[in-house]
Amino acid sequence: MTDVRNEDRADLLDQWESEDGSQSVQYSGRKAFRAKSEQRRLQILEATLRIAVKDGIRAIKHRSVAKEAGVPLASTTYYFKDINELINDAFILFAEKSQEGIDHFYAMINMVLDGTPPEAMKRGGPGREALVHRLASIVSAHLSEQLMNRRDAVLAEHVFLMEALRDPALSVLARQYHASWVTGLERMLERLDSQFPLQDANMLVSVGLGLGYDGLLYQDDFEARMLTDSAERLLGFVMGLPQCPETCPGRQQG
Repeated sequence: MTDVRNEDRADLLDQWESEDGSQSVQYSGRKAFRAKSEQRRLQILEATLRIAVKDGIRAIKHRSVAKEAGVPLASTTYYFKDINELINDAFILFAEKSQEGIDHFYAMINMVLDGTPPEAMKRGGPGREALVHRLASIVSAHLSEQLMNRRDAVLAEHVFLMEALRDPALSVLARQYHASWVTGLERMLERLDSQFPLQDANMLVSVGLGLGYDGLLYQDDFEARMLTDSAERLLGFVMGLPQCPETCPGRQQG
């Protein structure tokens, strides 16, 4: 893909704060003046996302997108100056659509934290282990729901993030998408008395992406129980629970 200067893409991005205060990527690209035209443009972007999921980024061509969207070939070049812009706009739209899930996830987490006794929110406080278990259940349920019911969205996420390694413009979008997760986790971990909230947040996001990849790769062999055990183990670490080799989740007894 050709190099697109970051400043050339500035008009397509808008930063706004979600309810938890995290910065989010919102689609603010070329809006059509007429509702029908805007619907046609979004129709093309949705088709682009479907092709990315089915056949990968390299399969996104003007002709294939027009066929998938059921629109005249000239429509794709009318609304998007080139394939690079079409792919970038599709990723922005994907990130915006994903924000609803991100907000819902953090709403559940914050609801639990709002009802947690203050002593359990402190490192070493009573009730800390039960809180870790409850949070791990929410995390694993979220990941399981994504893998079972929104597999195409998880696959699209990985397709675009991998392509961002090759394309400078997509790299900017990928970093902002990543930041929308990190910021929310950092705020959560600050509430949980993490000693290194930003570092821990980045680690959790990276592990979450890795678990999503594993879920896609192994599909039916990927066990929900493994998600819960992994989430509980990692949250216990960042929340300062004592490491317990004899009793940690998932340990096989001899």
